[in-house]
Amino acid sequence: MIEVPEVHDGLEGVLPPQLTARLHGHASELAFLSDSVNAGKLHHALIFEGERGIGKATAAFQLANRLLDPPPDLAGPPIGAIDPETAAFRQIAQGSHPGLLYLTRPRNDAGTGFKQAITVDEIRRLQRFFSMTAAGPDSYRVVIVDPVNDLNRNAANALLKLLEEPPARSVFILIAHGTGGLLPTIRSRCQILKFAPLSDEEIGRVLTAQIGGEDETTVARAAALGGGSARRALLFAQFGGLELEEALDAFLGAPRPDIRQAHKLAEIAGNRKSDVHRDILRELVLDRMREEATTAARTGRMRTAERIATADMAMQERIRMADAFNLDRKQDFLTLLADVHDLLSTARTG
Repeated sequence: MIEVPEVHDGLEGVLPPQLTARLHGHASELAFLSDSVNAGKLHHALIFEGERGIGKATAAFQLANRLLDPPPDLAGPPIGAIDPETAAFRQIAQGSHPGLLYLTRPRNDAGTGFKQAITVDEIRRLQRFFSMTAAGPDSYRVVIVDPVNDLNRNAANALLKLLEEPPARSVFILIAHGTGGLLPTIRSRCQILKFAPLSDEEIGRVLTAQIGGEDETTVARAAALGGGSARRALLFAQFGGLELEEALDAFLGAPRPDIRQAHKLAEIAGNRKSDVHRDILRELVLDRMREEATTAARTGRMRTAERIATADMAMQERIRMADAFNLDRKQDFLTLLADVHDLLSTARTG
């Protein structure tokens, strides 16, 4: 069994990107990368942009394996399916390959969890990485930043300096869940590959490969709820998301708030032993708001749609602040539920 370093967004029982030997979907992006590598024209800095959980990090590790363990035939097979039995695959997955550095949120100082950002100290690891390794004429040094959206301001500026004067034979792969918040100077120095959401059929194949054993109805339902994201679909299929969706729909659809049901949901969201169920519930709440805003817009109730959209943005900011200041999870989610119930009730009757 290959030991993979623990990361802030890992899911128990689900293969991480490092250990995923086959990537489903994204055929055109993988073909482009394969052609670029084979022709010796790969850009030194790439941004893999797309929704969270659609395979961008898996694609990054697929590319890293190809660059650090090239096939004897220079043309080589397309990127997208790699041999998990090679020594390079094991080293890359374990984080011990001398030609790869994988940067994500570090552990917090207390060792009890992970920081909320990728700090400048992590970028300083890059400087040591390049100073302590040498690239030969046929070897690469690969850096994966996952996601680049998590860089704080100092870290982003430090990374920019490296992108402006990249070391020889270096390839930077920046995973981005959207590029709107990135420094324009970082975007301008990278080649951006846009990864589209997965189809329900592709998500179904991911679910079958990752967890297996689920009946076709559960897989199909989870895939449809995934909204193009395999990670989101896995959360529904594997971590009780389908049941949570039913409970939340019942609460938000009731004429009056069921206080008892609200406390049950808030207890689940407030569990500090795991972030998974809290994240599922948050996403479901925001989804319901967006669905209601879309319905209002399509039926000509533009003021209602704008009001919900404004509340959506405010609640996303409130969620970020709650995490940043480590607020009481249960109480925060109770307040969120009450506010959303009032908002949606008014939207339906107004």
